[in-house]
Amino acid sequence: MALPVLMAKLFIVQFFTWFGLFALWIYATPLITKYVFNAIDSSTKEFEKGISWVGYCFAFYSLFAAFFAFYLPRIYKKTGMCRLHAILLLTGSIGIMLLFLINNRWLLFIPFLLIGIAWSAISNIPYRIVGELADENTDFYFGIFSFSVVIPQIFAAAILGLITKFFNGETNYTILCGGLSMLAGSIIMFFIKENNSQPKNTVKEITN
Repeated sequence: MALPVLMAKLFIVQFFTWFGLFALWIYATPLITKYVFNAIDSSTKEFEKGISWVGYCFAFYSLFAAFFAFYLPRIYKKTGMCRLHAILLLTGSIGIMLLFLINNRWLLFIPFLLIGIAWSAISNIPYRIVGELADENTDFYFGIFSFSVVIPQIFAAAILGLITKFFNGETNYTILCGGLSMLAGSIIMFFIKENNSQPKNTVKEITN
């Protein structure tokens, strides 16, 4: 079975994107409790406040992403899906890296706003791009594309702990690495172009 070149390139972007997301999801709580609320002991009230604030931030970016997703079709009709995805991944990478710098609880909503913008794209645009490749192998494409989330998850589980250990447990550096990973995905995405000149069912292929 062969895969479209565009989909193969998306796999690479997805790897760096989801590695960054897993770094955020795993280490946002220890980062915010330690560096924003100055709490390490889980039995303290400040630590509990930090946990609650993490919940507020995640809820905020999820709600904003759902709201922003309604506007994506209007935007990518003008920019193209690949270019828009690259821009929004860049936005998300900036948001994640800003967490390295911020130590005020209210300012946290700025990076999480940017992350929410990126999440609206991450959870929509790659799948729409794959859908544009629709032919008799569409179900196969989507089945294979699901591994673009699973593989970085496995890699993140294996490597993020080692990264944190390398930085002596300073999880802000682990989050920074996640932001840099998403930045790499954004840069790669900027070089991916939609081929609108070919018929919808005609794609270049990588053969096994």
